[in-house]
Amino acid sequence: MDAKNPMIEKYELIKEIHYIFDNDVPKIKGRIYKILLGANAQYTWEINYYCRLANEVTVYTPSAPFADSETAIQSLLDKYVKRFENAVDWVENENY
Repeated sequence: MDAKNPMIEKYELIKEIHYIFDNDVPKIKGRIYKILLGANAQYTWEINYYCRLANEVTVYTPSAPFADSETAIQSLLDKYVKRFENAVDWVENENY
């Protein structure tokens, strides 16, 4: 019998990292997940805020936060978080 509501994605939380900045930047929290079922990549990340740099019209939301190793996904998350050092605006991620 086919499932009425089949599971299509499953993630395991690997780690949560808190990033603290000086001045008005809120505490940034990043999460790294191992993908157990779903996307083709093995890892993904999410963040509690997105930011905008002075030369951008709106906040930048990464379209493909995926990688095939924990080291690679950690690097992608850290690279995005580094943007907050020069951010002029930020928006809370409502899906976090």
